[in-house]
Amino acid sequence: MATAGVGFAAVLMFTQNGFRNALLDSPVALIEKMRCDLVAVSPARYMLPVNQRFPRDLLRRAMSDPAVESVEPLLIERLLARVRVAGLPARPIRVLSVPRSPGWLEIEGLTKSRSLLNASGTALIDRKTRTEYGFQFDQWEQPLPQTVELAGKQISLVGSVVVGTDFANEGTLLIRETAFADYFPIRGNGQPLEVVDVGMIRLNEDVARSPVQTAAVAERLTSLAPGRWKVLSPLELKHQETQFWREQTPVGKIFAIGTVMGFVVGVIICYQILFTSLQDAMPEFATLRAMGYPNRFFVGLVIRQSVFLSFFGFVPAVLVTQGLFWLLERYSGLPMLLTFERMGNVLGLTTAMCLTSGLLALRKLLRADPASLF
Repeated sequence: MATAGVGFAAVLMFTQNGFRNALLDSPVALIEKMRCDLVAVSPARYMLPVNQRFPRDLLRRAMSDPAVESVEPLLIERLLARVRVAGLPARPIRVLSVPRSPGWLEIEGLTKSRSLLNASGTALIDRKTRTEYGFQFDQWEQPLPQTVELAGKQISLVGSVVVGTDFANEGTLLIRETAFADYFPIRGNGQPLEVVDVGMIRLNEDVARSPVQTAAVAERLTSLAPGRWKVLSPLELKHQETQFWREQTPVGKIFAIGTVMGFVVGVIICYQILFTSLQDAMPEFATLRAMGYPNRFFVGLVIRQSVFLSFFGFVPAVLVTQGLFWLLERYSGLPMLLTFERMGNVLGLTTAMCLTSGLLALRKLLRADPASLF
């Protein structure tokens, strides 16, 4: 019973931490798939889902820098992209352009499926897309032959990839870059291919090996058009993204509060368990105190009991959490990752929770007169 109580509190903290980590992991999943040394975005783009772009001509100008080896634009459309499956209402969806050259985006399934986009009016569907869209898949998670509407025009789903969802995007389609002009003609004031959402930049091998030189190139490229774009390392863009979701959105604060509440609930549960245990053993404690055992003996005893309780409750909590995270990731599409670092964080919280409860429960014993304990 004691182990179950501690395990319940640990699962509660795991779950709240899991959602909070998913909030921070999912927005940067696309950035982690980019294979480049630098990325360029609009200064007004404080997070990836925002429709703030920069002129494509800046990428062309970047090629004049001797340190730049190649560039590739990535187009992203959310505002104009609405997809409708027959019999269901239209829903917003994220649409990504497939780079003209392979190797820029390391997306599972893209290498095998990109040749299927040679025909016009075709798209690849993200297998993590929410089921509410109504897309049909076979038992191997490949899309069944189907034609849907994208921005009011028909498009055929010819293959699948794995991109992942986040709190801003419930699904993703991948189309050829040139298809953006067909489906989103009003994008970029009528020049849909002349505005870029994210510019991917590769540097010469010698420069790319040096963080100092890479940072200097980023600063130099930004100075080509200050205020119109900024050039960062992928790591800096990830930090910007996670910082926004963690500090500027209420969702991040809600899950942080949820973790604190899980800790408080765990302290209450553990306090009741340890207090009852101490209460039942009160005559034995009275005997030991009458024999002259010092307070530090009882403090050490309760601390050991608290630590053992935290470990015995933590192990089954990890097993339950793994199953729970698998279900949540399968049905939500969010990356519910259980890393050793995150398990260590929750183990630390669980141990602190049990120690706090144990020391609170110990107060009555330490304050009581030995004779009154019999």
